[in-house]
Amino acid sequence: MAGLQASYADTAAHAANFCADYKRGFVLGYSHRMFEKTGDRQLSAREAGILTRRYGTDRDMVMDFFKEGGSGMAMRYFLAGYRLES
Repeated sequence: MAGLQASYADTAAHAANFCADYKRGFVLGYSHRMFEKTGDRQLSAREAGILTRRYGTDRDMVMDFFKEGGSGMAMRYFLAGYRLES
């Protein structure tokens, strides 16, 4: 999960060079790191939604991560970020 080490999100052009699993891992790792730094689960979920759309990653596969957490609020912020990027 390269996103755990990233200090900023990759551009869509750079992410296009990688497979779907890598991009999903990057999004999840990056949003997890953001949550650890800020303590704001909604902000990290929103950013995950934005990056999911930007990278063309399968929304449902990333969204499963937020479903498992049992936080309906995180799901709403993820979807808001996903829609924002469109």
